[in-house]
Amino acid sequence: MKSILFLFLFLINYILTLDQEHFHDYCIIGAGPAGIQLAYFLHKAKRDYIAYERSSQAGSFFINYPRHRQLISINKRNTGEKNRKFNLRHDWNSLLSNDDHLRFTHRSKKLFPSADLMVNYLNDFYRHHNLHIQLNITIKNLKPISEQTTTCSSKDCSFLSTARFRMNDQYDNSYTCGIVIVATGLSIPNIPPIDGIDLAVGYENVSLVTEEFENKSVLILGRGNAAFEVAQHIYDATNYIHMISRSRVRNAYATHYVGDLRAINNQLLDTYQLKSLDALVEIDLMEHELLQNPVDGRIQIKYKISDTDINIHERQEAVAYDKVIRCLGFKFDDSIWHPDVKIEKNLGRTNKYPKIQFDYQSFDYDHLYFTGTLMHSIDFRKSSGGFIHGFRYLTQTLYRIFEYRYHENKWPSITFSWYSLTNYLIKRMNEADGIYQMFGQLVDVILIDRINRQCRFIEEYPARLLPRLEEIAGYRSENLLILNMQYGMNYSGAGRDVFAFDRVSASVDTADRSNFLHPVLYYYDSSLEEIDFENVKAGFLPLTSSTRIHHIIENVLTSWMEPTEHILPLRIFLENILHVNLQQQTVISYARKKMLQQKLNISVRVYSEM
Repeated sequence: MKSILFLFLFLINYILTLDQEHFHDYCIIGAGPAGIQLAYFLHKAKRDYIAYERSSQAGSFFINYPRHRQLISINKRNTGEKNRKFNLRHDWNSLLSNDDHLRFTHRSKKLFPSADLMVNYLNDFYRHHNLHIQLNITIKNLKPISEQTTTCSSKDCSFLSTARFRMNDQYDNSYTCGIVIVATGLSIPNIPPIDGIDLAVGYENVSLVTEEFENKSVLILGRGNAAFEVAQHIYDATNYIHMISRSRVRNAYATHYVGDLRAINNQLLDTYQLKSLDALVEIDLMEHELLQNPVDGRIQIKYKISDTDINIHERQEAVAYDKVIRCLGFKFDDSIWHPDVKIEKNLGRTNKYPKIQFDYQSFDYDHLYFTGTLMHSIDFRKSSGGFIHGFRYLTQTLYRIFEYRYHENKWPSITFSWYSLTNYLIKRMNEADGIYQMFGQLVDVILIDRINRQCRFIEEYPARLLPRLEEIAGYRSENLLILNMQYGMNYSGAGRDVFAFDRVSASVDTADRSNFLHPVLYYYDSSLEEIDFENVKAGFLPLTSSTRIHHIIENVLTSWMEPTEHILPLRIFLENILHVNLQQQTVISYARKKMLQQKLNISVRVYSEM
């Protein structure tokens, strides 16, 4: 009798605690590069977290994409420098960790390696660190447990072990979470509602067998890297390839945006400009339809409105194609949400992304965050947040936001005397990787303490969260010195001649005309407000009535250590701000000795460490 009673009580207790067994403070949806990167930081901090991945492997996107298996992210193994942070500036595939043996650069000698290596790398990374990842779990019906408010301050977000979200998997197992982070990326092909779009083969299904395109005329819808990747793979066999898109080609070397057309994929531009039958046409696909000839099966693209003058549309209609390939990108998979959950999308051309706040939190629900490529809605076409070498730093930023918001651990910082500021700024300008890759988005913040003549240095802080510095990082200051990395104001762009003879500024007196990426210092004698960021061009900081700004002249090797060109003007700028003489404290021999590889003679106090 006692054994039956014991069994009955055990079953009741099991049922009552079933949900609790599936509860975690942090739930990460997706184990791609961003999900793994965030799991690494949470694991290192000994937080209660779990990552759910629907595939049998981490990094499953790279199992299928890119289709032709060549990454376009730079795998630069050699830079001539030994400084690890400097080298990360040019290593676009590695995740952040304290183990240099886990750098992706050890995986291949090719500048553009195979995507298969990325799959292996991500799985080796998470296994090496024993990260808490559950594979073969497809999350669905994600929704808040109770009514959510639309604001979240550190005071009312500081409690953990509270179930705020519930979700199920494909087996109807129930999970509850305190904080949810969506890291699923853009995984669903974008298929616009064009009449006849079903006649096109999607990029996700296009054949890799070149012989299938022998003596074929091909139309490609789209003009991004995927479209050119397909064209480059098949154009040895085709009669001709025509590409159609509503916008002109934007080359990454002209726009400085890594998501634009990369040189490794752009060989079709030669055959177009040299009149070898291939062509690029700018028309709005939404105003057209695809029609198939019932006799020969060939496909034409037709303009829907017939009463127009003879123009590019009618000339295009005279061409028939054997194959049409759709390469129109990817969008967010919203199948994880419960039917009652409505997540606002961005407007305009970025509507493939969920709309998020500058702290990467949902506009619709508190404690629901996005990481990885989904962060890119904030810096779309402005910086590198849509790619591993960018969002690895944004993911670290998100983790640091969590640490203060939910655990009351302030943003990592160091403090030192004013007299060490010049040397430390030189160090950061020459080695910092996060503000270099996320130029214009992440900045170094120096809080000036005029009473004690000290500085507090905060690295890689989101520029758009400067008005919320106390709320996000835990520090307050009226005097801010900001180190930003930025390109020239009117230099880059699809229609600009970025190879013009005057592209480089050669004089310290014209450092503000530097076109290439270079350090810029902004000084504010009062805290920044949200209104200050209105109408500020992407990549730049506000210019208020009291702003003082200093440009460090550009350098082809991104080495800002020349005594007269870089260090002396910097020192003079700081002296004018601080009203002290820094001559004796500045290490003029820094450039000659390349102290990036040595320990700086700076007395610092570490406030907190990651």
